Amino acid sequence: MVPDKRDFTLQQLRTFVCAARAGSFSRAADQLGISQPAVSDQIAMLEERLGSQLFIRRRGTTPLLTSEGTRLLESAEIMLNASTEMRGENQEARRQRVRLCIGPRLRDVYLKPALPRLYREHPEIELELMSLIPTDEVLNEFDRKRIDLVVYSMPGVIASWPNVRHIGEAPVVAVAEPGTQARLDAGDLRLDDLNFIIHSSKAQPELWVERQLRNRGIKPTKPHLYVGFADIVQQMVEDGQGVALLFYEQVAESVARGRLEILNIDIPPLQRVIARASSAAPAARIVEDFLAAALQEIPSLP
Repeated sequence: MVPDKRDFTLQQLRTFVCAARAGSFSRAADQLGISQPAVSDQIAMLEERLGSQLFIRRRGTTPLLTSEGTRLLESAEIMLNASTEMRGENQEARRQRVRLCIGPRLRDVYLKPALPRLYREHPEIELELMSLIPTDEVLNEFDRKRIDLVVYSMPGVIASWPNVRHIGEAPVVAVAEPGTQARLDAGDLRLDDLNFIIHSSKAQPELWVERQLRNRGIKPTKPHLYVGFADIVQQMVEDGQGVALLFYEQVAESVARGRLEILNIDIPPLQRVIARASSAAPAARIVEDFLAAALQEIPSLP
């Protein structure tokens, strides 16, 4: 189709409306981020295409709308608003929401650094982060289409989960203030005498830690202290308030700096697992791949 010489552009209309509302070509230029001559050129071209003078221009005075300009202003705003709504609807139609259940540590350490590239390469994705839920509720939440992706550190892979993906092992260590192992080796302290601080949350129950202690014949003489934040547990251990079982990736820096030491207690690793609902949008697989790649950076024990 051959363009009509009378055709005008939305940019010309936008410049005209901005100048009319600002009452000044120079203020319109500032608001639009272009030069004043560019504003004048856009409006002159619009006037040429419409065959009407839109402003009365006099050097040193504020440009005033003509009667034709006043009539156009209302129509131009309607057209620009319609254009904005159409673009918004198209963007919304293309947008795909992904609801991801993830714990705070995996979110902060692994997911956040990957988000800039994810959004840059896939601007259509809208990621909604949700708190972890108990693992026995995952299938029900998948079926009810309330979540799309989950990522857990857990004892083993749950084969009944759809699209389940084993990422790797996450080493767990028993940590204490420096000097604790020497006291144990010297017989000045028993494992049973240690004050165990256990990270406990709704999604990650403390039973796993208790089972590890029981399997190793450790029978603490003091009641366990349950704390809902892993970073607080670590700080309490560094302050000498007890010992804890924590991910090596969390405590590696403190161990290297001599603020913590790893005890000679063999603890099996937990498994990093991702599962995706069968009903999830295709964008969920994209998020899954980004997250899986990030989680491959799990540090190993020295």
